[in-house]
Amino acid sequence: MAESTDRKETTKEGVSRRKAMMVTGAAVAGAGALMAAPFRDQIQAAARKAMVSTGVGRRILSLADGTYEEWMGEVGSTFALGGQSSIRLVGVRPLRSGGRGPQGVRTQGFAAFFEPVGGQTLAPDLIYTANHPAYGPLPLYLGAAGTGRAPGRMVAVFS
Repeated sequence: MAESTDRKETTKEGVSRRKAMMVTGAAVAGAGALMAAPFRDQIQAAARKAMVSTGVGRRILSLADGTYEEWMGEVGSTFALGGQSSIRLVGVRPLRSGGRGPQGVRTQGFAAFFEPVGGQTLAPDLIYTANHPAYGPLPLYLGAAGTGRAPGRMVAVFS
């Protein structure tokens, strides 16, 4: 009588080949994850940059987590604040950093400067929900940063 081909083949120790392959695969995957861990920030940054460049990916991402470069690319954009208020991003300035921060923290802190549109005024030192046309809503803590030429200017700091 012929033996069934459904029977699992086992090694000398009694471990099936399937289990041995699964353990080997898991070990390889684990080793790959450990090797990639130091590069996690770079991998995440590259993936985010690729998603932003498609335009469609912007709806998935929040500008609240955006990089300095992403914010620089949005200078001139108008954000709706609700009601009839809106602000325009007029500049982004990098902040000095004291070395490499913890993993998962922005590698470059920056300040984003806004001006109310159409002569409007805003109360400083409040959290506003700003709605960007491509990225959607994000919370912004806006502080006063007025100057003689731009008395209504506001600032949001990202670190």
